[in-house]
Amino acid sequence: MIHTENWQHKTYELECISPIHIGNGQMLKQFEYILLRERNQQRVCFLDKMKWMKFLMDHDLVDDYAKYVFYKKSSALYPWLKQHNLDVKDVVRKVCNSSADVYFVRQGQANPNDIVRQVKSPMGAPYIPGSTLKGVIHSAILFHFIQKEPEKYRHVWPKIKDVMNRGGKRWQCGKELDKIVKQELEKPILGRLPQRTKRFDGALQSVMKGISVSDAMMMGDKKDTLILQKYDVSAVRGESLDDHGISVFRECIPAGRKFKFSVKIDKTITKEIDLYSVDELWKWTKAFADFGVEKEKQIFGRAYTGEFQEADLADLILGGGAGFLSKTLYYALAPSQEEGQKVLAKFFDNVLFTRKNCHHHGDKDGKLTPRTLKLATTGSDRWILGLASLKEVASC
Repeated sequence: MIHTENWQHKTYELECISPIHIGNGQMLKQFEYILLRERNQQRVCFLDKMKWMKFLMDHDLVDDYAKYVFYKKSSALYPWLKQHNLDVKDVVRKVCNSSADVYFVRQGQANPNDIVRQVKSPMGAPYIPGSTLKGVIHSAILFHFIQKEPEKYRHVWPKIKDVMNRGGKRWQCGKELDKIVKQELEKPILGRLPQRTKRFDGALQSVMKGISVSDAMMMGDKKDTLILQKYDVSAVRGESLDDHGISVFRECIPAGRKFKFSVKIDKTITKEIDLYSVDELWKWTKAFADFGVEKEKQIFGRAYTGEFQEADLADLILGGGAGFLSKTLYYALAPSQEEGQKVLAKFFDNVLFTRKNCHHHGDKDGKLTPRTLKLATTGSDRWILGLASLKEVASC
């Protein structure tokens, strides 16, 4: 820890209580990786694009590969390579740069469909971007003030409710909701620095300027990841939420992996929100995480006791697949959980998920929207996705 009168700098160890997925924006189709089956375990081998293209050209297979990709319903690479009498393991050694074990919710599925990649460093090690951590901090600060001064922000909910009830195009509603959050929450809570231009500039006037967060880099030599199938369980007894076999798979950081990062606050800036220490900041993120976990525990706690015991240890919730509650302030703004649930259910049905065979939130959700718990499983282990704990460590 480095501490002066005007700023404070601390270093932390972040441990993944459960698998965490931070996407890099890349989604791989079946023809962009090789799936190997070894005894009872399946493993995805990721192609090095340059090496793969050279391999195709060297073997005069470019046109055949293109036809296979465009005209076959299933374009998995393993059978295509076998069809050309190629030694698949030898191909993997020549053209792949990394691999990860795959875990299915149900045994017997042939292939993992599309895979969303995990963000990694140039050296191939998974990491957690500082922007991801700062995003959690940003939401936690807003949540803190909503909880601290509920009457001051009570007027925000009717505006959100109006947009959600009115419905419309998904992008249009999203734009309107973002505008409300920026104008009614971010500007009064975070935009407290002196205004130097005629128009409000969120970036220049935000107190977030006084909070610096480094990337969280993996500790130790391990660079492994795993591929987990999207796994939602419903609050409705007996309901299956399987997306008709077209399930999302995510490349995740395994549970137990540790990362190191630092946080610095400039107290001459953060004093505007009465924040004078990094420790206090983590209390706010913990409260925000606990809020979401507690909402879900009310519905799922009895059936998933062990999972929620682990969730209670989380200081923050990170990444993709961690569930709607961990990303939103809407329940905190609603005057009651019942009203929040009804408005959100209508919004989910009429705007977010409009297909006829979608989940019918208005009819089925009951006490919580969405009525799903986001889990991760490797068969023998099961977790709530995206949980992390923090511990202060020496800076060097």
